[in-house]
Amino acid sequence: MARPDPIPVTVIGGYLGSGKTTLLNHLLRNGFRRRNAVLVNDFGSIGIDGDLIADADGQTITLTNGCICCSVGSDLMRALWTVRDRPDPPEHVVIEASGIADPGPVAHHALTPGFDLDGVVVVLDAETVRRRERDPVIGRTIRRQLAAADVLVLNKTDLVAPADLEGLDAWLAERAPKVPVLHAVNADVPIAALLGSGHHESAATEPHDHADDYVSVSATFDQPLRREVLEAVLAGLPPAVLRVKGIIRLAESPQLRTVVHRVASRTSIVTGQPWRPGEPGRLVLIALAGTEGLDAQVDKLR
Repeated sequence: MARPDPIPVTVIGGYLGSGKTTLLNHLLRNGFRRRNAVLVNDFGSIGIDGDLIADADGQTITLTNGCICCSVGSDLMRALWTVRDRPDPPEHVVIEASGIADPGPVAHHALTPGFDLDGVVVVLDAETVRRRERDPVIGRTIRRQLAAADVLVLNKTDLVAPADLEGLDAWLAERAPKVPVLHAVNADVPIAALLGSGHHESAATEPHDHADDYVSVSATFDQPLRREVLEAVLAGLPPAVLRVKGIIRLAESPQLRTVVHRVASRTSIVTGQPWRPGEPGRLVLIALAGTEGLDAQVDKLR
């Protein structure tokens, strides 16, 4: 019996809040494959990103409570084996790594039998990437992500002045030579430019542990939250809180889901889809290790 062709795997990486889930939704909504499997890694103990994915086939597996390139690597392998051994396996697997992950070790896992690494796509936040790269902890993560990339998606270019964007392109040319850079707003890029990019030698690297540089606090809420209280808590978070994301109910519109994002100083609170019966509100904060008072901030919402 002939062995089936290997399943191509695309790894999507990029720092916290860069637009990875937005890019993934762009791929899925534009039908790059008829049948997909999506593996999503949330650093916190509560999965958020998996619930924000437009997954037409219901084949999303969420890996929580750790970084996919180190502490939950064995879970990733088991997830890959699960989708590979299905009676009707997917035509393509997309792995969305957490924002603190090094995509190189994730790509290393994609070399398991039955799969073929299609490429590593790294999403960058045009507004914050240069500033964050100068941070001694965050910069280490961003440089690893750049080194693993086959394609860079420079997202949120609408938030950057043209002169600054030129400087950013020159900066990327120094740090990731020969890697194509796609400019994007809302991660809207041609699908053909992302798939089949082929991995270079530095993409698939051995795992290493760096999750101790970060900490996450997760919370669930049975009752709706008041918008003014939520806004006050988000505005009062220290700069060391790098990312906030959540799906909650607001007292002002308790029948609807409200999606919360905070990246650097930018906050988005958007109400949209109907609330699912029995679904708890949940919120995740990701911060640099050693950040104090995170639990107290979350408690203000209760």
